[in-house]
Amino acid sequence: MTMLAEGHPHAWNIDRADEHLRAGFRNRRLADGGRLVVTPQMRQLAAGMPAWLRRGGAIALSGPWGAGKTTVLEALAAVADVNTAFVTIPGRAKTEAAQWYYITTAITGTEATGTARQMQNEAREYCTAVPTLLIVDEAQHLSTGSLLQLRWLWELEFPRFAIVLAGSDLFERLHAEPSVRERIDARIPLHAHTPTRMVELLQQHHPIAAATDTHLLHQIDQAYAHGSWRAWSKFLLCLATDNGHTGALDYDTAATAILSITGTRPALRTPGAERTADGRPASQPTPRGGR
Repeated sequence: MTMLAEGHPHAWNIDRADEHLRAGFRNRRLADGGRLVVTPQMRQLAAGMPAWLRRGGAIALSGPWGAGKTTVLEALAAVADVNTAFVTIPGRAKTEAAQWYYITTAITGTEATGTARQMQNEAREYCTAVPTLLIVDEAQHLSTGSLLQLRWLWELEFPRFAIVLAGSDLFERLHAEPSVRERIDARIPLHAHTPTRMVELLQQHHPIAAATDTHLLHQIDQAYAHGSWRAWSKFLLCLATDNGHTGALDYDTAATAILSITGTRPALRTPGAERTADGRPASQPTPRGGR
C-alpha cells in the first residue's frame, strides 16, 4: 500500500495526514465531521522516517490499550511515499514457513507460497526493488522466532527500508530479547492522557466535543471512556455517524449513547446535581445546628 507517490510534496508532512488517511480507517475510527489530531509521537515518527529509511532503521512504539497506537500508525502511513505494509503475526505461527507467509504476504501485497526460504527470498527481492516501510502491529505477542525473522530482514541492506514494531508493553517484551533490543534505533512511548488533556484533544478532534460543556465531557470520560481514544471514537461514531447528531451534547443524549454501546446507562449529573447522604445538593451548606 502506498498512499503518496515517491517525492510527493506532502510526503512525511504529518500536518497533511488527515487529507490522505485510508478510507477504511476513516470510516471505522473517525466520526463524520471529525479530523485527525496530530500528536508529538506522530511528528517524531514522520520527521525521523526519511533518515530511518535510508539506514534500515527499527523503531518501537509502545503504549497501553486505547492510547492511540493505531491512529499514530495510520497517520504515518497516510504521508508515506514508500510501500507501507501492515502485518500482525499471530502467536500460532510457530514455524519459519508460517512466519514468512505473513511477512512476505504483507510486504508484496500478494499471498505468499512455497518454502520458508523461498518466501524469505521473495521478501528480500521485493524490498531490494521497492522502498518499503514494514509496520508490525501487536508486536508484544511476537514469538522469539518471529522477532528473529524480522531482525534478519531489517539487517539487510536495502535502498530504503524501515520497520516499526508497535504494541502494548512492547519495551518490556523487547528487553527480554537481547539480540533484538540492541538493534532498536528509537523507542517512542505513548501514555494515557489525563482527563483534562483528553478533553482538550477531543475538542480539537470533533465539533460535537468542541460545542459541549467541558464538565459533561469530563463526566463521560470518567464514567465510560477512561482516557481511551478507541472508546471515544465509538462514542462519537454512535452520535455523529450512526445517529446524525450535531451540535452540543446534553446529559440525556450522552447517557443514551453510552447505553447503546455498553448496555448500561451511566449516572451523568449536571453541575450542582451531586447530592449528600441526606439528599441535599452538595453545593448547599449544612443547615445551622446540624442535621
